[in-house]
Amino acid sequence: MLQADGSRDVQETRGMGDASGGSIEVYVPYPLRGLTNGIGTVEIRAADLGQAIAELNRRFPGLAYRILDDQGRLRRFVNAFVNDEPVSHLSPNDVPLRTGDVVTILPSVAGG
Repeated sequence: MLQADGSRDVQETRGMGDASGGSIEVYVPYPLRGLTNGIGTVEIRAADLGQAIAELNRRFPGLAYRILDDQGRLRRFVNAFVNDEPVSHLSPNDVPLRTGDVVTILPSVAGG
């Protein structure tokens, strides 16, 4: 459902999987793969985006620093999507994940 501000209801955009911290897939873009030993897709278990980032950082130390600021929010230049729906405007802990969700983390690219 579209909200008054034009955004979609995050809960409604999810698949029908359970929300108990099931298996999700995280796409790691090329610019961050130096921290993941070249791995582009990681399967993890997490109940929300904050847990997913914490698990990524546990496996690949330093990755969270590139994604989150000192307050635990996504950095201004980082965009996050769950099943192709933008969630960057939300706190990572407020983005629930369901089994089968696909998380994409993309640093912004500037140029001209």
